[in-house]
Amino acid sequence: MLEGLPREYDVIVVGTGMVESILGAACARIGKSVLHIDVNDYYGSEWASFSLDALMEWTQKQETAEINIDPHDEHEKIVPISNPKDVCRNVQLKWNIPETKEETETMEENASKPMTLDVLKKQSRKFNIDLTPKLYYASGGLIDLLVQSNVAKYCEFKLVSRLLLERNGQLENVPSSRADIFNSNDISLIDKRLLMKVIMNCSSMSIDDLNEDQNLPFVEYLKKQKLNDKLCHLILNSISMVDYTATTKDGFIKAKRYLDSIGRYGNSPFLFPLYGNGEMTQAFCRLCAVFGGIQFLRFPLAAFTLNSSTNQCTGIIATTGERFHAKDAVICNHAYMKSISESQNTIHRIVLLTNQSIKASEKEEITYLRLSSPDETGIHVIEVGYGPGCAPDGLFLLYLFPEKSQTHAGDNTDKIIERLLKLTGDHFTRTNILGQFTFDQIETISLPPSSIDKLFLTHGPDGTIDHDAAVNTARNLFHEIYSNGEEFLARAPDPEDIVIEDPSNTDDTSTTKTENETL
Repeated sequence: MLEGLPREYDVIVVGTGMVESILGAACARIGKSVLHIDVNDYYGSEWASFSLDALMEWTQKQETAEINIDPHDEHEKIVPISNPKDVCRNVQLKWNIPETKEETETMEENASKPMTLDVLKKQSRKFNIDLTPKLYYASGGLIDLLVQSNVAKYCEFKLVSRLLLERNGQLENVPSSRADIFNSNDISLIDKRLLMKVIMNCSSMSIDDLNEDQNLPFVEYLKKQKLNDKLCHLILNSISMVDYTATTKDGFIKAKRYLDSIGRYGNSPFLFPLYGNGEMTQAFCRLCAVFGGIQFLRFPLAAFTLNSSTNQCTGIIATTGERFHAKDAVICNHAYMKSISESQNTIHRIVLLTNQSIKASEKEEITYLRLSSPDETGIHVIEVGYGPGCAPDGLFLLYLFPEKSQTHAGDNTDKIIERLLKLTGDHFTRTNILGQFTFDQIETISLPPSSIDKLFLTHGPDGTIDHDAAVNTARNLFHEIYSNGEEFLARAPDPEDIVIEDPSNTDDTSTTKTENETL
């Protein structure tokens, strides 16, 4: 299985999550030899997207048998890996529809018949179910990185076409532009002017201009601008997307980002990737492979090797005993380390498979909603369907998860679902929920860094809707590993910019690159 695989590398990357994939691509891009491995048979780790069959298989977690390997010499120390799936706990998949073995035809021809699990399984490949659903600010860190590195050529996106707001016990559309605000019949003319003044301030003022108001609760600052409770709720939940306890500084920063994103690619601040968020990690892995990195799924990883005399991580060991050495760094997701047992913070994630959108529309929408009130943290709601290639036509995936991790939060699935159902009324009820998938995801972002030299620990997702933490961690670790001015993910050349040298041409004036290729 491992015959012919080189044993020496500059960098070994363990895990194919977002941070690891970005780092693997960045290291390969500057010419380093990279071995990028994952014990799973799919890309993405905690950021993966699954078909329905693959998700059902993933819920059946398999324990990893610990293998005893003797040290090579007196200075070598063996550190066994942990099962990376241990970061996802209390995994449950429940169905509200019958399972039948009867032969069925397509869902379109059986629209009048009750849905069965058999019918859904026949459509398995049309599902792309995210473990970690995220949105992309049009002017956000990850989109900028995709454009900068030219990884964007591997990706496709759709606009998040509908933003909803919880107001007066129902769901209402959020005005996303100046024209939407002034065309709204729900806001008085005076309130429109006050709202636009605050929005313009958030867009144009610097943080320093706030002076002593920086640390004032953002809701208090908004009230100082004579905004009523309804408009305060609109800005907090649908523009800044912060809790009621957030400071004015935080509210301004996030509002400015939202406003800067509107208009870059359309009349929405958010994008959503076609075929789910798992495509993003694969895009960076693809770039790594283009620049010579070796990708290896289902790698039989057993342990890490340390030099006890220097306290350095030297590489990894396969279950078959082969050792692979890293000269510069071993980059590893926290999920592979025993240290995950130290974290008690979890994010409770809910995925509902439904046959109806939460709000009626003339066209299919990609929807985002943030639920919040003065006495609770925000809950993100993302709904996708057939348009972005995430579900069969007529079905939807509804993602719900809290913005902040909690300690021993318990299973509050029913409470969150009931909260949403109170807003949807008779249009969307429990009968529209065909199945639900829930799990608790350990938050590893707050775990301490490695105390071992040349071992760099990465983290999994957090509860936010963006990728800022992952991008920042990848950039910081890259500059920690290579601190001599190496560029982080320089733009990769387009195929038309590359000229392949003819081996038979011995003319010294021949070239393998065009002048505008950036290497």
